[in-house]
Amino acid sequence: MIGRTSMLVLALAVAAAPAAGQDYTHPKEMGLPTPGFERPDPDRLRLALDNDLVAYVAEDHRVPLVTLVAFVAAGSGHGEPGEAAALADAMRRGPASMAGSEFGAALADMAAAYSVDLGREEIEITLDVPAEDAWQALGLLAGVLREPAFGRQTGGGPGRTSRTGGIDWESSIAGAIAAFDSRMWQGHPFGRTATPAQQEAAATEGAQRFHDRWVVPSNVTLAISGDFDVAEARSRTTDVFASWTGGARPAPVTFPAASTSAPRRVLTADVSKLQGWVVLGHEIPVVPRDDQAALAVMDYILGAYHLDSRLFRESRELRGLTNDNSSFLEPGVRGPGAYTFRTYGRPETVRLLVDITFRELNKIRSGPATEDEIFVAKGALVDGIYAASYATGLDATRSYAREWLREGDHEWSGSYPERIGAVTSDQVQAAARSYIHPERMLISVVGPLEQIRGAEMIESEPQLEAWGRVERVDGGGR
Repeated sequence: MIGRTSMLVLALAVAAAPAAGQDYTHPKEMGLPTPGFERPDPDRLRLALDNDLVAYVAEDHRVPLVTLVAFVAAGSGHGEPGEAAALADAMRRGPASMAGSEFGAALADMAAAYSVDLGREEIEITLDVPAEDAWQALGLLAGVLREPAFGRQTGGGPGRTSRTGGIDWESSIAGAIAAFDSRMWQGHPFGRTATPAQQEAAATEGAQRFHDRWVVPSNVTLAISGDFDVAEARSRTTDVFASWTGGARPAPVTFPAASTSAPRRVLTADVSKLQGWVVLGHEIPVVPRDDQAALAVMDYILGAYHLDSRLFRESRELRGLTNDNSSFLEPGVRGPGAYTFRTYGRPETVRLLVDITFRELNKIRSGPATEDEIFVAKGALVDGIYAASYATGLDATRSYAREWLREGDHEWSGSYPERIGAVTSDQVQAAARSYIHPERMLISVVGPLEQIRGAEMIESEPQLEAWGRVERVDGGGR
């Protein structure tokens, strides 16, 4: 048996061993080689058909799967209220040429994963299948794009991803996000709710009208990747889509600005849970190209989803209040986007988490980022996130298809590393001051409100009422 003294000596030796061998040299002084990543040539992947449909095709033999993605430059903000949602439901039901449950049966036979995601400015359709079923799936996707199953039924089909009805408060962070969105987009095209009459009109003729205007070859891009021969994939894509016709690409819609206003509002919903969830933030305007790099660097330093952001360090590492406190920068394409900060924790920590988040927002506006913070952010953005966007066939084709749909070229991605590398400390602070406005943020809090309000103060955090006018958004009282 090992004696207590021997055990103590052994424990100290084990504890000291990693420290003795640890290299504290700063990465700048390690002489590390410059990363040699270069994105794949978009011209090599692009397939442009005579009908103006553009596809990006890449083979990827890591697994015997094929992924087909279609992007449509139209979303819930386009058309009349309810039309885009009705079209998305029609697309979820499959092609009009397939009767009843035939589409669902075909997906099941292929063990396919199918989804239709309706965004504010775009629709994304994704179909994942085993490689042996790739060309059957390609035909199904073409059928959905050309003529989806209008008006056959209500309630959606196998690829249903949207939520209807009221907010599900029991779904924690989703409820906090939904409450936030319901107020931020109130009165804006992105926040429209169709009346019963508008829903009826959309389900009959409106969805067809929306499709005929917006779902045309020149307003769609494809991303095709997986375990196939690339020459065959390009040939099959041409054969399936070359005869698809449609009008000229519709003029893009520029959406009006949205604006949250001071004083702040605190949106609350009382839910009997063991945690509380917080979403705070506001809209942001369309971000000019000249601001995008500095905004990305600033966001990475502040709260982008990683383990060394200012928000994560203050909330998790130093205090252990939460497993996450992150920023979500979601810029729009031709309309406003959102900049939100999301966290959660035990009821007694919620008020302090709100307080810490606002402290960090004010701090990054009022003082410069350090040289090391900027160095790390630039490296992570270019050598990490950017490189990962083109790491696989799926990543590269999706990135290029979306970029072509929005920009019509690939200059944005080609110049990204250089633009990130040129960002200065002054530009980071200017971005914070331009795109973060604590004084007019919406704050959404979902959780056991009595416990949140009644918890003892941990530091100097105020009550929720100190942050703005409180509104119960779940139908309850104060």
